[in-house]
Amino acid sequence: MTKLTEREHEVATNVWGADTPTNLREIDTEQLVAMHDRVSKAVQASYEDNDVDSLGILLPLERKILDVLYERL
Repeated sequence: MTKLTEREHEVATNVWGADTPTNLREIDTEQLVAMHDRVSKAVQASYEDNDVDSLGILLPLERKILDVLYERL
């Protein structure tokens, strides 16, 4: 699944702008790599802070980004 949930899309648009598509396949590889880097850092910070709510959003988002990047190999 490469479509973002409503909450994931809200997070993505807050960081990358309102024009962020809900389908990750529509985003170019360079931007996806940058998104992954940023989400990965947020995941690490959430683990350190024991922020379970954020992890519940960020981990699935990170997985979806990785899935699309893997498909492009």
